Amino acid sequence: MAFAQSQYSTDFGLNLGASTYIGEIGDPGETDNLENPFPFYIIPQAARFNLGGFYRYNFTRNIAARAELNWVRIAGADSLSNTPSRIGRNLSFRTDLLEISIQGEYAFLVRNNISRQTKLDFRADVHVGIGYMWYYPKAQLNDRWRSLRPLATEGLENQYGTGSLIVPFGVGYNFTFNRQLRLGMDFTYRFTFTDYLDDISTDFASADELPFAESFALANRSAQAYARGDTDLPDPGTYNPGRKRGNPETNDAYFMLQIKVSYFIPMSNNFDRNRPRNRYSKRGLKR
Repeated sequence: MAFAQSQYSTDFGLNLGASTYIGEIGDPGETDNLENPFPFYIIPQAARFNLGGFYRYNFTRNIAARAELNWVRIAGADSLSNTPSRIGRNLSFRTDLLEISIQGEYAFLVRNNISRQTKLDFRADVHVGIGYMWYYPKAQLNDRWRSLRPLATEGLENQYGTGSLIVPFGVGYNFTFNRQLRLGMDFTYRFTFTDYLDDISTDFASADELPFAESFALANRSAQAYARGDTDLPDPGTYNPGRKRGNPETNDAYFMLQIKVSYFIPMSNNFDRNRPRNRYSKRGLKR
């Protein structure tokens, strides 16, 4: 039986999906500190969205590479936690990211012509790659979103950069219809090399370490939590200058679920030329 003719050399398409992050904000589950353990703990209410595009080149039936560009939004809030130390800390954020990556795909399961009436093919893969992302954390103050990086909320000595390398790793599957249109879904975890996707990493800064009035207002928001009268919160001294605000020993990460739609361009490559042909389709043979 011939390989499916839907496996053309290249396709391009769009991504659309949901995204969430793993870091100091959120609920760590069984622990009562400021670190989310691995495997990650995800709060569905904090999920946001992402969109982008990609270009994929198929080297063989099972091996492909794709270049991808995504805009991603992540968010989190201590108010969504069940942990008293986080509720009392009362921090929140929203971060927009722009990422580019190159990923290799290995299709560990390929089924061609699973529905001959619609020429339907199925493919499942694992993928891994490397990329770079630029990130812009913000927090809301007086109904306005303020950029957190220039405010140095953990002090001028802890200012951080604008981007980081990323390592995407995940699994995906897709269906190809009529040898032209592909519809699938990816589940991909992004490892990063920064702990500041949420603007939180080290200790609470003192007032003389903070450059602006907005820095002071956004660096420590625990007073607002205590004003709500929650009796389960820890001692207010937990959030004094010099006390733990985050965990610098672990980097932040984010997770993306994406629906992918792509269109094939029928171009020839070594894979196409070496593909077995139907013995009746060439050379003028008749049934």
